[in-house]
Order: sequence, then C-alpha cells, then structure tokens
Amino acid sequence: MRLPSACALAIAAFSALVGCGGDDRPGTEGQLGTLRFEYATAGVCEGCSIDREVLAGSLLDVAMYDLHPRVTVQVRSTAPDVADFQLSSRCRFIGHQDCRDAIAVVAKTAGDAELEVFDDWTGTVLDRVTIKVRDAASLETSVKATPARGGDAKELVPSLDGLFELEVDSDVEIVATALSADGETLIATGAAIKGAYEDERVVGPRPAFGGAAPTEYAKAKSPGTTTVAVVGGGARRDLSFRVVQ
Repeated sequence: MRLPSACALAIAAFSALVGCGGDDRPGTEGQLGTLRFEYATAGVCEGCSIDREVLAGSLLDVAMYDLHPRVTVQVRSTAPDVADFQLSSRCRFIGHQDCRDAIAVVAKTAGDAELEVFDDWTGTVLDRVTIKVRDAASLETSVKATPARGGDAKELVPSLDGLFELEVDSDVEIVATALSADGETLIATGAAIKGAYEDERVVGPRPAFGGAAPTEYAKAKSPGTTTVAVVGGGARRDLSFRVVQ
C-alpha cells in the first residue's frame, strides 16, 4: 500500500484546521493581519463586521481576538475628534478561557479613524483597523404600544390623518433605525438617538432599562394631541400622537 505524500498530509491537516467552509474564526482580520476585530455590543450589534458604518454619537464595544495572553497592549485613535478608543476588560470570570480585553468606542463626528492596537512595552503597532463614523441621512421608526389594561405590545400604524392613536396609560416604544445616504443601516446605540417631547403632559418619557438599543420609552399620560421627535446623527423624524381616554 502506497503511503500518502507529505504534501497530501499537509493539505489534509490544513483542511482539518480551517474546515470545509473556510475560515470560521470570529471577527475580521486587521490591516496587519495580526489581530481580528468585530463589533460586540449586546442588543445592538453582536458579531457585526468591523467594516460596518457607525452613527455619530454611538457608544460601542469592539471585541479583539488572537492577542497573545502575555502581551500587554494599549489602544489609540489617529483621529480622536472622529472616534476615541479605550481598552476595557470584558472578562466574565477570572481565569476563564474566553476572558479577553475589549475596546470601547466613542463615535463623535462623521469621518474615518484608525484604531491602533500597540504593544505597551515596545510601542510596536500590532494591528490597526478603520472605524467609519457617519451622520444619518434619515431615520426610520417603528412604534409599539402596550395597553394600560395589559397584554402584549403591538405595532401601531398611523391613521389616515397621520396620527398614532394611544389610550391613556399606554406604554410606548419608539425604535429608530439610522440610514446612510446610500440607504445602508448604520450601527447605532441609544446614546446617539434621543426623543424630544412637545408636551410631556400628553406623552412623556418613562424610566426603563432598555440597554444600548436606540429605543425611546414613553407613556401616554392624558388625552390630547402632541408630537414626539426622534433626533440623532443630524437627522430628525417627527411622530404625531393622539391620546384618548
């Protein structure tokens, strides 16, 4: 029986390593090919490509992979007026094998900023990746309401006169989606998109633990007609509400 050649064995070993579907490692390779990166903000964008564009004003986490455990690193921005970065631990358990550092991203203004990861001892840049921050060309919204008498939240559609109708004491959720000039969805957090209330006596904000998602939580308080504006990244969308008893 003829033994397989060394070349065939090497190919077989490589195929077993990467799998039939190719490279299944998490994240996207950095410009220098040393590390891998991906957005990792719970409830907003977990496992999202680092190539995605981000809405100005958002606060995000970037996961970093393939860093040697004995190497201590720091991070910096080549354009801190566009985006700033800070190294922060995301270890769930001390000594856990998935324990690794993450990078907090503060997206400030539209533009591109290079995120550089460098060796804290030697100053050598280990890898870099471009963080793309954009203003919003428009905001899309969906409105859900939970009736005061209880039940599940239901998505609302405006009536023929363009008003969303609510009952007094209904809980309201306004979910915003930021779009670029090309119509692409921007990664956005609640830090970037806020609500502005015309008359809080009719519809006003309510306290809620909503995580990082760009969702405005409101409550229908008394009968009347009012407007809630959703504002973020240079864009604005006005929503009109009619509250009935």
